[in-house]
Amino acid sequence: MYLTELQLVNFRNYARLEERFTPGLTVLYGANAQGKTNFLEAVAFLATARSPHTHADRELIHFDAVADELPFAHLEGRVQRADGLHHVRVSVTLNGQQRSRTQKVVFLDGRRTPVLEYIGEVALVQFLPEDISLIASSPSKRRQYLDITICQIDRQYCYDLASYTQALRQRNAALRAVVEQGYDPEAAWAWDDPLVKHGSYLILRRQQMVAQLDEHITRIHAELTGEQERLRLHYLPCLELGHLAAHQLSLGWQPAAWGLAEAPLSFDDVEARFEEQLVKARSEELRRGMTLIGPHRDDLRFLVNGVDLTRFGSRGQQRTATLSLKLAEVALMTAKKQEAPILLLDDILSELDENRRAYLSRILRDQAQVFLTTTDPAQLSPQLRAEARLIRVESGRFLEE
Repeated sequence: MYLTELQLVNFRNYARLEERFTPGLTVLYGANAQGKTNFLEAVAFLATARSPHTHADRELIHFDAVADELPFAHLEGRVQRADGLHHVRVSVTLNGQQRSRTQKVVFLDGRRTPVLEYIGEVALVQFLPEDISLIASSPSKRRQYLDITICQIDRQYCYDLASYTQALRQRNAALRAVVEQGYDPEAAWAWDDPLVKHGSYLILRRQQMVAQLDEHITRIHAELTGEQERLRLHYLPCLELGHLAAHQLSLGWQPAAWGLAEAPLSFDDVEARFEEQLVKARSEELRRGMTLIGPHRDDLRFLVNGVDLTRFGSRGQQRTATLSLKLAEVALMTAKKQEAPILLLDDILSELDENRRAYLSRILRDQAQVFLTTTDPAQLSPQLRAEARLIRVESGRFLEE
């Protein structure tokens, strides 16, 4: 999978950009604050209808365009997939008297498409400087990473995630009303069924995806560290699921493939345990005014040689583990979609030593399409630099070398 054309209008510091691309490595270089990261953000936004840097779409509109009568940002491109060439378009318009609201419109092959149906049409993996803190950050960041990754592979997960989030919001509002205004608790318990139904699917899919990522990351991290470290991923659901091994949750894979004797938990098993534990937690939830059981409290752990990197890992170990995670994500997505995703790497070279740069260089040569930013292209190996397309970025303009 690769991007063949991209057009930007009023996106960040790009007043207008029209460019064609080919498979392989494209290196964007130049001084800071010229638009390299903004370009990667544009590709990510076109692929997912979501910015990796802001939740406020209004910030994406070019600062000069904000004064226009109807401020907007427009992104349009063509993506070559195994099943043919596809046209994608995303627009953000600022409206309302106070210009505080935005409207986002997504088109796929000329048809207006809901965002939940659009996600996954353009497969993407991105490594950003802030991703280095993923391991040491809050559990919510790791849950968000899992959600974004799984949504690109499983559209049903996106629907269940949206439905679960809505049910959780309504249930928490009802619990607060019970605590603060003395409302009938039955108003909160009425949301248990949708919470359990959609939450159980999230738990099962997260577990399955972490197990599959673990397969790839163990191999990749060993190669990246010269066989010095063994990295394992562990999914930690908030739900108590008994003494079954972590990898026994399933949506249909055979336990024998994992060397497991006991049958894995089914969807019905998880639903039953979820419902049971919600009932047990009711008194504490009424006291605290919030939902205490469910996948909104899950976590993900990274263990190197048995040591939890979240608590005891050095910054260098966390950086390498995060890179391994992203490369494992590429491998998993390639296997699931039967074609490699577009890979975005933002200023990654400055964070790696020479050995890890060499390993990454070998990996990059095997990818369908990579966009990489750097302030100094000399950080690339001479061979990789000779094979790459080099573009200098200056004040939101592309200057071909």
